Amino acid sequence: MKRTPLILAVFLILTALLPGCRERIVYTGLGDWLLLVDDPDDGNVGYNGHYLYVDADFSDGALEFKVETYALIPNAYDDVILTIYFDTDQDASTGLSTSIPGWGAEAVPNDIGADFMMLAGAEFSKGDRINEDEIYAWDGNANGWSETPAGSVQDPYRPANTDSVKGTISLDILGNPTGQIDVVAILLCDPDGEAYYDHIPDQNEGHVTIDLDNGSVVQTASSAAVAINPSSGRRVSLITGKELILEEAR
Repeated sequence: MKRTPLILAVFLILTALLPGCRERIVYTGLGDWLLLVDDPDDGNVGYNGHYLYVDADFSDGALEFKVETYALIPNAYDDVILTIYFDTDQDASTGLSTSIPGWGAEAVPNDIGADFMMLAGAEFSKGDRINEDEIYAWDGNANGWSETPAGSVQDPYRPANTDSVKGTISLDILGNPTGQIDVVAILLCDPDGEAYYDHIPDQNEGHVTIDLDNGSVVQTASSAAVAINPSSGRRVSLITGKELILEEAR
């Protein structure tokens, strides 16, 4: 009997549990999905995020992301927005970061500098759906997301009574990066009511690094926690970082 896979699995588990390691291997290997984050049950909304995955096949020119929730989402079409933030140059000083003034902490992706954002879903302004299934590039001159979307989300998936939502981005839109990219997700739960912004990983847990060349994943701890009131109910636009109810549809 070949025991190499078992030995490898034990090695990975021991590596993940060793104290003092800054990086924790979440999952590595072949399969349909790579597990990026096992997010704790925040409890503010029943269907907050549990698992964040990326499709394990990086050879098709696209990255498909999936979030599984703790409870069924009654109406995912209206009640959730999945946003994925990409730091393609792994430089926190470029892109959307905590250092950009005027942005609500709810809409800032932890400790990375996001160069691109995939928004799978739609924001609401004065009863209208806006910015639906769009991808945006960071405009450093304007300190904001590009006025014109860089592209559209492929194959958005958000049926009724589901425990998962999905969206796909073409690597072409990201500039065909190679090597490693850093990723953070924000799942906006119930955007048409009591808004809850679930950061995946949590805001004091850093980000996830995807190695596009080796097909592996590493979750990196943050060096500084970011604290907000998760039950504040503020409706902050993921596009502008400002309270959505106070502004016109973009």
